[in-house]
Amino acid sequence: MYSFAQRPGCAVFDEPMYGKFLQNKGLNHPGRLETLQKWPTDLADIAGAVQKLAENHDEVYLKNMAHHMVDEPWDWAQQSAFIFWIRHPRKVVQSFAKVIPNVTAEDIGLDQEWQQWQKVARLPGKKIIVDSDEMLADPAHTLPRICEALELVWRPEMLSWPAGAKAYDGPWAKHWYSNVHRSTSFGPAKALPEPLVAEHEKVVEAALPAYLSLFSNRFKF
Repeated sequence: MYSFAQRPGCAVFDEPMYGKFLQNKGLNHPGRLETLQKWPTDLADIAGAVQKLAENHDEVYLKNMAHHMVDEPWDWAQQSAFIFWIRHPRKVVQSFAKVIPNVTAEDIGLDQEWQQWQKVARLPGKKIIVDSDEMLADPAHTLPRICEALELVWRPEMLSWPAGAKAYDGPWAKHWYSNVHRSTSFGPAKALPEPLVAEHEKVVEAALPAYLSLFSNRFKF
């Protein structure tokens, strides 16, 4: 999201469906109250906010989460281009569990992402799956390739951003974004961790088939 926010004329929207997701699920995630107060919780309001951004900018980047889109329609976004970002589930679980220790396969969204990829594959817009670790191997090479695949003009500004919190961060940022707030560019991919504690490794194993399905369909640099 921070990378795309550096594109001239590009607005970003941080997890537009999160408020609706929290309200529907009743989950007590960190930042729940602030999110429900500040983020839209109705699909019409979400689509209206996206439309308003689109009317005032050349591009709009939505940082969405697959599990926020379960049972939600895609018709409002069918003309969009799509990047499905993936990481090995052990890395996702390890990261998520630092904030919510009782993580489940539903929380990390890989099964949902694979299901939604099959739906989005039928939509007319450009679409790719990108493995984050492969992108991070050489962003100066891989990001231009991503832009080309989506028929976007490459902007070298995407390779860096200012440190600190951003005005477009979601209300939950203080609970989740401490590392990215310290960053000013892409860092190297982290090594795959050793097997996690048993309960977390069960989540990894449950999510692995969906990850491998997505990985086999990924964009190759």
